[in-house]
Amino acid sequence: MQKPEILLVEMDDETRPLLRQNLMIAGFEVIISLDEADAIARMQNQTKYPDLILLNQVGDSIENFLKMGLRLRSQLAFPAQTPIVVIADRFEEALSGQNQQVGANEYVTYPADAQQLMDLLHQLCD
Repeated sequence: MQKPEILLVEMDDETRPLLRQNLMIAGFEVIISLDEADAIARMQNQTKYPDLILLNQVGDSIENFLKMGLRLRSQLAFPAQTPIVVIADRFEEALSGQNQQVGANEYVTYPADAQQLMDLLHQLCD
């Protein structure tokens, strides 16, 4: 069985290796990009699409990260049903542990722990 593939946009140099390792341990193939331009450059001439776009919110609003995911999906001609997940960085305690669907195939996760993220990703990639 082929592992689900995730396009990860992670701008934080310290978080990137840890997140990549956790995703790989959870059974995902990971394409790492440092930002939107890097993601486009890495995926531009690919014939295979990732199963999911994962963006870790760093230094900008959740809304802007969602817009980035939508631009990536559009510019790279990924199928419209390719899920986009934004990992919220800073949020109110009341949101902790929630996954919110904010569009047809767009989600924001407010992780209480790493397992919550992995469960959501497996659910969306099935």
